[in-house]
Amino acid sequence: MWSELPYLGTRPDCFARLKSRPEDFEVEELLGFQPDGDGEHCLLRIRKRNRNTMDVAREVAHHLGVRLLDVGYAGLKDRRAVTTQWFSVPAKAFENSLPLPSFDGWEVLDHERHRRKLRRGSHRRNRFTIQLGEFRGSPAKLACKVSELRRTGFPNYFGEQRFGVNQSNVERARLELGRARGSFRSVADKMMLSAARSWLFNAVLSHRLRHHTWVEVLVGEVLVLSGSRSHFVAEDGDLSLAARVEAFDLHTSGPLWGQGAAFLGRTWSRERDWLGNERELLDALEISTVVPARRALRATADDLSLDWPAAHSPRLSFTLGRGSYATALIRELVVNQ
Repeated sequence: MWSELPYLGTRPDCFARLKSRPEDFEVEELLGFQPDGDGEHCLLRIRKRNRNTMDVAREVAHHLGVRLLDVGYAGLKDRRAVTTQWFSVPAKAFENSLPLPSFDGWEVLDHERHRRKLRRGSHRRNRFTIQLGEFRGSPAKLACKVSELRRTGFPNYFGEQRFGVNQSNVERARLELGRARGSFRSVADKMMLSAARSWLFNAVLSHRLRHHTWVEVLVGEVLVLSGSRSHFVAEDGDLSLAARVEAFDLHTSGPLWGQGAAFLGRTWSRERDWLGNERELLDALEISTVVPARRALRATADDLSLDWPAAHSPRLSFTLGRGSYATALIRELVVNQ
């Protein structure tokens, strides 16, 4: 359960309400590159309110008369929010549809030709502005905790929305992964696999937090380069690695389990022992077609700031790398009422 995951420090003694309105949770997707200006695709910068990514993608496809598969997007964004994100579509179909009509809950802010379709994870970061309501607690303590997280980073948990209502995606994985063989291709199947792998990652991160080793370079540690998906196995006796972790140049990592995970040797064996209660899930993922990967155990929030536009309503602004959850940061600061 999300509420039972260990905290970096103690459980917050400040309370607030998150997402009272969509406008309280603003997200802007940052690509990290400029559109090419030419090519067979068109990048659309879309702002949506109280709409999820897939629903907007379906409406874009329907309006342009193209397949849903022809609509690309870099990330899935929350429904209950105001989000600005990028989509890609076939350029000719889009240009033939101009001028655009008005749509329910979303609008195209900008568009530019590009040579490639957007793929999942192709953006660099996300910028958040989050208004908390009904705050109870000490403003000084909240400010102190914000300052602390600037120095330490925070546990890079997958957010609870990843797992479905009452962890339904994880429970489905427990039932179906052991029965099936081969690839899982439907959207629901991919959500199930993602939930299972995320659940195991959170369990490993929880173990290391409880044992105070979440940023310690263990024997055979798999280290992730900051801002990258590249990783390597630490060599025994390399004393420089701990200093690089402390400097946020490197991060310790946890597993995104999959076929062939055993190649990591000591790390795989150690993490498998920690996940002893999940043997069936581990075995099923190891014979699936999903490719194993690593994820940093620690996330950092760039430009993290706190202000008070109204009494009892603190506002947080920060930027996270792709794949990190704002709710994982917020849970270190306040208990959501």
